[in-house]
Amino acid sequence: MRWRLAASIVCALVAAVLAAVQVLAAHRLGINEWATEGGSYSEYIDWDHAVTRSTWYPVASTLAASAITYRVFQRAPWSWLWLPPAAWLGSCLTAAPLLYGLASAAPEDGINSSPFEVAWAAVIGGAIGVAAAMAALRYREIGVGLLAYTLWTSLLEFTRPWWWDRAPTFDPMLTEGGLSSTIGQYVVEATLIEAGGITAGLIGPVMVSGIIAAWAAALHGRWKRGVLAGAAGPLLLFSVYLTIDPGLDNQDSIQAGLWAYSLLAVPIGLCISLLTATVTQLIAKRRQAGVVSSGPQIRQ
Repeated sequence: MRWRLAASIVCALVAAVLAAVQVLAAHRLGINEWATEGGSYSEYIDWDHAVTRSTWYPVASTLAASAITYRVFQRAPWSWLWLPPAAWLGSCLTAAPLLYGLASAAPEDGINSSPFEVAWAAVIGGAIGVAAAMAALRYREIGVGLLAYTLWTSLLEFTRPWWWDRAPTFDPMLTEGGLSSTIGQYVVEATLIEAGGITAGLIGPVMVSGIIAAWAAALHGRWKRGVLAGAAGPLLLFSVYLTIDPGLDNQDSIQAGLWAYSLLAVPIGLCISLLTATVTQLIAKRRQAGVVSSGPQIRQ
């Protein structure tokens, strides 16, 4: 019981530190702005993005802290059941108060949003992280897929201020852009012109999901394992957006587009994972068949 308590405390502390670092770094870098001057829906849009981030930070910290502690304590029996809740508690104890304070200091409240809603979003994010962490610790290939996609999203989140000319919205799918006259033109602009489009809109679910799916299929020799590993990341991201009002009834809200693109990433990741996992398994079977056929022949 003592080692279990020690592991839980360590996991909670690691999650608390990771959550605090993310929140404070986002505030210091100007990523998580609560109010800016803009159009008629500026406060609504900006608060929605900030609340989405408030949900994401506990997800990432809960998942990462559970994985780290799980490895440190050498995969203790049944620890996949009790480590994630400990990480959830740690992340919420730091993220929720910090985010509540930042939201309270904002010049104006967002529409249908308040500092309490922000703190509650952090709690919900931790719950999503618990479910993801349990699956990650239980199944190695799913864990690699979740952690890889989480790292990809966090990397985009915290490095954009250096390679873009302004602090971005939380958008691992598409940063922003107006609708063009034709769908084809809009897709080309979103993919090749917009800063967030080429890095996250397609490369994210295609590259990360494809690589993880190929690895899992080669490791286990089963394409189903590869599909699950590759599609886990986009599904985790959409679960975060699913908790936030997408503003689908408001055509001026950019959040509606981001919500839709996060949903689009799920079938993209699923299809790419299925394709790469199947191809990887076929190649492995052909190599095995070639090795058997080229083996020493037994003379009669």
